[in-house]
Amino acid sequence: MQLIFTFIILSVVTLIAVLLILLNKNTRSAKINQIAQENNWQYQEFIDFSDDIKHADFGLLNYSQNVIFRHFIQADNQYAGLAFNTFDCRAIEPLGIHNSSIILFTLTLVNEFKSLHLSINRFYSDKDVFNDLSHKQSIKNQYRLQKLTALEDHKRPKALRNEVTSASSIDVYANDSNQAYRFLQHVCSTAEVEKSLIDWLLAYPDLHIEISDGMLLVYKKNTLIKDTSLIAAIDSVAELAFILSRD
Repeated sequence: MQLIFTFIILSVVTLIAVLLILLNKNTRSAKINQIAQENNWQYQEFIDFSDDIKHADFGLLNYSQNVIFRHFIQADNQYAGLAFNTFDCRAIEPLGIHNSSIILFTLTLVNEFKSLHLSINRFYSDKDVFNDLSHKQSIKNQYRLQKLTALEDHKRPKALRNEVTSASSIDVYANDSNQAYRFLQHVCSTAEVEKSLIDWLLAYPDLHIEISDGMLLVYKKNTLIKDTSLIAAIDSVAELAFILSRD
């Protein structure tokens, strides 16, 4: 009887251990860590804000609930010399608490534009009006905190003008409108590059884009990137980083 009781206990303990192992393999941490290992990228489950990210004053990160990112991947020179990070961030905003996956690329910029802070948001005419207006007001309040001002339409290249698509409007804010104008003209210096930027923006219309201190930050509001889509998402943002990195 005692042997049977001991066997039952050992069986239960073994079953629990196996279930814990299987559960751990299916966690977001384990999946993203595996992706990092397969690509020889550095992975940390938790990491503090770095000084350069603090100094960049990115809008979403100013609302961060704490100073720790989760599921942090870092890679250098993966994309033709451009380094990138990707991580999850929880942010408290006027409309609620949001969890978003961030992709952050370093850009190759001329010195004149390294102090530029530029932000791009898209808003849709077919969305619920109240939510759209509330989100717009939230963004505008955020920009006031960051001391960014709206860029007039005539100071934008075609790629960022509101007539590009009738289904949405584009809000562009910058810390220096003249510098932003020169930067956008520099990026869109050829029709081919401008078309590439237009095509990219039309392909990914629901992303927030922000450039600051030579870094590009991209995310979709309140959305965590699935592990199965992470590589494709990084590749897509890399395309934009290449377009903007015109030295």
